[in-house]
Amino acid sequence: MRARVFIIGFGCVSLIAIGVVAGLATTGGAAFRLWQLEWKKQGETDLRFVEVSLPFTHETDLDNSLPFMAAAAIDVDGDGVDEIFLGGGKGQADAIFGYEGGAFRSLGDSYSFEKGDADATHGAASIDVDNDGRVDLFVARESGVWLHMNVGNGFTSQNLNLPLADNTTPLSIALGDVNKDGAVDLYISGYLKNELVEGQTIFTGDYGGYSYLFINRGDNSWRDVSEQAGVWRQHNTFTAMFVDIDNDMDSDLVIAQDTGVVEIYDNTGAFPMRRVDNPSVNSYPMGIAAGDYDNDGLIDFYFSNVGHTMPETMLRGDLDEDAPFNASYVLFENQGDKEFVDVAKQTRTARIGFGWGVVFADMNLDGREDLLAAQNYARFPGKEFLHKYTCKIMLQYPDGKFMPVEKRAGAINRNYAVAPVVSDFNDDGRPDLVWANIAGTAKAFISGVDTGNWLKVRLPDTTASLGAIVTVTTPDGMVRTKQFTASQGLGSDQSAEMIFGLGDATEATVEARFQNGVVKQHDNGTAGERIAMSAKR
Repeated sequence: MRARVFIIGFGCVSLIAIGVVAGLATTGGAAFRLWQLEWKKQGETDLRFVEVSLPFTHETDLDNSLPFMAAAAIDVDGDGVDEIFLGGGKGQADAIFGYEGGAFRSLGDSYSFEKGDADATHGAASIDVDNDGRVDLFVARESGVWLHMNVGNGFTSQNLNLPLADNTTPLSIALGDVNKDGAVDLYISGYLKNELVEGQTIFTGDYGGYSYLFINRGDNSWRDVSEQAGVWRQHNTFTAMFVDIDNDMDSDLVIAQDTGVVEIYDNTGAFPMRRVDNPSVNSYPMGIAAGDYDNDGLIDFYFSNVGHTMPETMLRGDLDEDAPFNASYVLFENQGDKEFVDVAKQTRTARIGFGWGVVFADMNLDGREDLLAAQNYARFPGKEFLHKYTCKIMLQYPDGKFMPVEKRAGAINRNYAVAPVVSDFNDDGRPDLVWANIAGTAKAFISGVDTGNWLKVRLPDTTASLGAIVTVTTPDGMVRTKQFTASQGLGSDQSAEMIFGLGDATEATVEARFQNGVVKQHDNGTAGERIAMSAKR
């Protein structure tokens, strides 16, 4: 093996990829693959997955569409077990699959989605919009933001015709209740239309699509309040989440900008929202994970980035030489009082390679949040010469540090992943995993071994549940905290059902606090129990 440098054209910019060339045997002679940087040693784990069939191959025109796709866990039939929604590329139908008999099977005969032949689906988020007991689905498409209403035996579809700028493609949809009126509000992350993209390293100037905050009028129509809220600007944005950053029981806003910074806005109950300082600098934050990784009761955030395979001089784009820049992932540890510090380096989560959607989930049920990161770039220059990442499952160990285990756990995904979706698709209490892959086949992995005890909490997938804070306390005093959120990952939505790992504990006390002031408590919860709680008084 020997080090080599490759200069590869990428649009109007030449990028340099640096790595180690490894010889591979192929049918026509010798070939090579370029090892991207930031590969990690695998950690120890008892976690094991079984790959199962999920017959969905994403079709996309990478020259004429942005390289994104939608994915969401959604309980379409109300049986308490999630199905998986996957958005199709330009001219490809969106699809939904249920797990049955050891494989995912298409539910297209019962559930289909209206879609134009020249449209692509980039983002999705599910919620019961009209409180009829059936979960509905928002999707972000090239044609705009659509709402698919679940009527029990299928969906009725409508383009909401939200007033987006002519240059903007909606990429993802965040759901919250900003004014606590019980009606779902929307933050639409916008990106420049594909045909208008001039480059992917532009940090300065008036460039990019527009993002919007829409408040529900109470009748499931929405009005634009972006300027009043202080969040309207021109800048390409990948995704956002409504999350309660300070446990004051309201919907705050976290935004991941491309070629920009992380923005956090505190909901004070009046507009404009108050911008909160954070340790991010110029970077490429793409996905957002929200979870209490250190079990202190405060929500923390993890943001993906481009990594260090390509030289910083190229990644800095049009930034001045003295402008701060960071290519590493960042982990914002919430210190309370709306203060955050980046602990990615200390926790071994900073340098894991180019990534997209990221998600917190306790994959081995030990009571500590783990991390998943979608990886590989379908538009990467010279991608055919690159040794692709396996997509990370990063377990958190008792010392608070993370290590990847996807190879040892048998959940390798070398496709072009956009987001992970975690849910208990076979209803055995253990978290399973679907990788949403663009320009390739989705990958599904079912957890195959008991690694710890668990307890499930299911809140109704309604606006009243958004922002709810659920705690599970075991006899040893350990408190696990989760928030009911939507849109974690990138263009994706995770399960409405919360799986709490108990480790060796067999009982726990559960408390749920809702934004309307309702507090519910369940004493003497036991391992393996499924607990339903709601905001009803």
